[in-house]
Amino acid sequence: MKVRAWSTSANLGPGFDVMGIALKAFKDVVEVELGGGGPDALVTRVNGPYSSSVPIGRDNVAAFAAKAALMMAEQKLTAKIKLWKGVPPRRGLGSSGASSAAVVKAINLILGDVLSEEEMIKAAAEGERAAAGHPHPDNVAPSLLGGLVIIGERIVKIEPSVKFVLAIPWIDIPDRKTEAMRSILPRKVGMGDFVANSAALAMLVLGMTTGDLEIAGKGMSSSMVDKLRSKMIPGFKEVKEAALRAGALGSSISGAGPSMLFLCDECEPALAAIRRAYISIGIPASVMVVEPAEGAAGER
Repeated sequence: MKVRAWSTSANLGPGFDVMGIALKAFKDVVEVELGGGGPDALVTRVNGPYSSSVPIGRDNVAAFAAKAALMMAEQKLTAKIKLWKGVPPRRGLGSSGASSAAVVKAINLILGDVLSEEEMIKAAAEGERAAAGHPHPDNVAPSLLGGLVIIGERIVKIEPSVKFVLAIPWIDIPDRKTEAMRSILPRKVGMGDFVANSAALAMLVLGMTTGDLEIAGKGMSSSMVDKLRSKMIPGFKEVKEAALRAGALGSSISGAGPSMLFLCDECEPALAAIRRAYISIGIPASVMVVEPAEGAAGER
């Protein structure tokens, strides 16, 4: 069974750990075979443009997610996984989440769709636990389901008609970057910051559901988490200012960064301004217009 899952952008500013969107920018593809023994899982081969730093065997995040899915389905089987790695790791684009989502979807399809959406998300989040030390679902949920996903007591999916400019700076990134970026966040926040972030999140959701991109952009641009993390991302201030001057409606760090996401109506002026900003500060970057993607699905 061969399945692909798209890259994602978590948080969208104020939606820290509760929101993510699937982006039709990059994808991972897995090919899964189930055999006897187990529950167990291992990655037997990794190729693709971003395969060089991805481990094979049982230490790959896809293996953790696959084993969790088999255990949840009460199956004493072994998953052998081939992975084509098309989502760049450590760029804030849900690389580990895409691998985990694809493999869980593949196993569920092979077993006859026995797992619910909630169970698939929980299993795929075990891949995130292996990658970042915390089973946060804000990447695996949109990669599995597609669109914009809000994760709470219920999982809510929105299919907004929006476009973004995605900017990916090719700077050196430390291992376990997500853990490092979570470590700089405070354990407690003041009531004023909480209220401001709640208002921004409400504006973001309202704008996305009604199609009011100006409201969505204002909400997206106000985040106490982005405010703290932006200090760790070279060029953040210059690139954001250039994008907003060129007509971008909102901006956020993509996941834990260093990639950035800019909501736009007419995207070409913002794209050109962002590209010029990176050139002026001497940081190589890929800049592209992207749209929301559909959920994980079989691929021939």
